[in-house]
Amino acid sequence: MFAEYSLWWIIPIFILSLLITAILYYFPKRSTPYSPNQKITLSILRFLAIFLSLALLLIPSFRDKDTIIQKPIIVIAQDNSSSLIMTKDSSFYKKDYLVAIEDLKKALAQDYDIKLMSFGSSAKEINSTKEINYTDYSTDVSEAIQSIRDAYSNLHLSSIILCTDGISNKGTSPLNTINDIQEPVFTIAMGDTTIKKDLSISEVRYNRIAYLNNQFPLEIVALSQKSKESKSVLRVKKDGATLFEEKFTIDNETFSKSFNTILKADKVGLQRYTISLQAMENEQTIINNTRDIFVEVLDGRQKVLILASSPSPDISAIKQAIEKNENYEVKPFLFNDFNASIQEYNIAILHQIPSNQEHLKLIDKLLNANIPILFIIGSQTNLSLYNTLPLGVKISESRQSQNSSTGIINSNFTLFSISKETQTLISQFPPLQVPFGKYNLLPTTQSLAFQKIGSITTNYPLIAFSNHTDNRIGTIFGEGFWKWRLQNYLINQTHLQADEIIQKSIQYLASKVDKSRFRVACDNIFAINQPIIIEAELYNDAYELVNEPEVKLIITNNQGKKYPFTFSKTLNAYHLNLGTFPSGKYNYTASTNYGGKAFSVNGTFYVSEQNLEGINLIADHNLLYNISEQTSATMHYPQEISKLKELIKQREDIKPLITQTITNKKLIDQWWYLSIIVLFFVLEWFLRKYWGKL
Repeated sequence: MFAEYSLWWIIPIFILSLLITAILYYFPKRSTPYSPNQKITLSILRFLAIFLSLALLLIPSFRDKDTIIQKPIIVIAQDNSSSLIMTKDSSFYKKDYLVAIEDLKKALAQDYDIKLMSFGSSAKEINSTKEINYTDYSTDVSEAIQSIRDAYSNLHLSSIILCTDGISNKGTSPLNTINDIQEPVFTIAMGDTTIKKDLSISEVRYNRIAYLNNQFPLEIVALSQKSKESKSVLRVKKDGATLFEEKFTIDNETFSKSFNTILKADKVGLQRYTISLQAMENEQTIINNTRDIFVEVLDGRQKVLILASSPSPDISAIKQAIEKNENYEVKPFLFNDFNASIQEYNIAILHQIPSNQEHLKLIDKLLNANIPILFIIGSQTNLSLYNTLPLGVKISESRQSQNSSTGIINSNFTLFSISKETQTLISQFPPLQVPFGKYNLLPTTQSLAFQKIGSITTNYPLIAFSNHTDNRIGTIFGEGFWKWRLQNYLINQTHLQADEIIQKSIQYLASKVDKSRFRVACDNIFAINQPIIIEAELYNDAYELVNEPEVKLIITNNQGKKYPFTFSKTLNAYHLNLGTFPSGKYNYTASTNYGGKAFSVNGTFYVSEQNLEGINLIADHNLLYNISEQTSATMHYPQEISKLKELIKQREDIKPLITQTITNKKLIDQWWYLSIIVLFFVLEWFLRKYWGKL
């Protein structure tokens, strides 16, 4: 207890306590003396009380040692994906196998801290094998291993027992994940490695976004095993109608064939296409013969209007930069030649406009229509007219002269990101011709790049953006962008960096700000075994999140049957887990009332029959062997689970962790110590009083 002090400290305290006790043994004198036994008893109590009191005064603290024995953590990670029950051993894995895992857990629990985890589409800790139901729609072995490391690596993780068939159809290769793992990973090789007669859709390549009335390519790869001389038919259907069909004969035991077709996007919205292979006789499984794909068909590209006061090489350079993104369609005009409606366009680029009063009328129309505008200032721009517009920037004290300014990227710009290559290269681009004057920016305006005039870097904007009005405004304060593209190509034989500045600017300006007060977030596509999760947000008039009222949801299936739900409230929003739904198309309506106003949002989602687990049912035991080999462990089969207990106990690297903590504690803070002192004094006082009356 007093280990930090030498015994020489205890001896003087002991002697001093004896001396005080001896003095008190003879004093004070009583008329009726105590008996010898009584005096000895009182002296012992006095000695103990005095000794402990002197120790408290002279040795006020002591060093306390705590020894903690931490059991090694062993994580049993069980694959919960549906591929395990699509084989002939499904009944074994549902009953006897889970009993063996539970027995192993109990056998190891005495000497080890056993954690049980299930994984598939995601990984989670479970309490018992009763939670294993083999329903996950995909398998991510890499994510499971990483989750174990994140959860237990700082808690004396000693070993992992990975139970799976080795079929990983999601995430990265597990072999990459185990490179940094120090703990042995024992593997239980589940599943069937036998190659059986099977035909499957192994890969589908297509554009996930298409435009109305445009065509898009579709490529399908079919694979087969042990099916020589068999025949099949590939079909592509939409809404029950066959869009493509091709018959083929399998001419080899290992067969692969690619099918190519062109489809037309004839309807706006999320479109479902079903690809199927006609089943063969005695085929192992037909789950992998069907695949659904979903294509978002948009109602045309966003249209970009370029209006110029006069011809300029900038116009062609900007047009080429924007059109590299297929989402935009660019139409350039000279102002005097433009006679179309501005309502046809999603964004306008005004080159050296305004320069007269007619230009102001057009700009007013654009602003009133909430059409984003990118201004490009040049020598013909009338800055007095420009300053009358609510654009977030004013240029004063100008003498209608110009400076040559290069660009320096603003590191504090937050509206969108620019690649490091572009940030570095922009300072090497030729200078733009910018107006001379003093630049005044509103707080709502941010500069993407500052002007560098000669060797002086200013805080004047070269490129700036403002969103203080209902639409977004951008300004490039100089002409000569075409030189940037030429210099970019001269430096690294590409226009990528110069074009990125224009492309990112247009993407930011064209993106619409969602100012709706009631918003619902729901994915468009869910796998058949995947839980459907929907989030909702409600804002008050100050655009602050609130969740006071209830939010209702009605799901309607293809047959018109309705399913009502109520959202759960989170900290300041709403959450709803609908569980799993059968395959098909579902429409939903979310609604609520707040502040006397009714809000509702409609949407659609699909539940796809596609199950990644059914595409490939051939277990990959070679992967499991490599995982164990690289981590100095061993692979075993389900029938050998009981052997793991002895193997683990024999390992020197799976041992308890013994730690000692030494802390200095004050005696005065120990209630039990003070209680003992008080007890001795009280007992001595009580006995002295009691015996004194006898």
